[in-house]
Amino acid sequence: MMKIKYDYCKISPDRDKYVVEYGHNTYKGYTLSSPIKIADRAFSTEKKAVRFAKKIVPIECIKKEGK
Repeated sequence: MMKIKYDYCKISPDRDKYVVEYGHNTYKGYTLSSPIKIADRAFSTEKKAVRFAKKIVPIECIKKEGK
């Protein structure tokens, strides 16, 4: 199990895959004007993308974008 260490996560569909972007939305207790993206990963289904996202960020930090 990965330790939760990010507080920004966005799941967006991209052609035939789902991209999970994750990173930081706060720094030393301050909310940043725009989140710092650390990395992204692509998954073949939305279910797999959501499962990964739940492992690395708190559920309330996950944002989903529609097609």
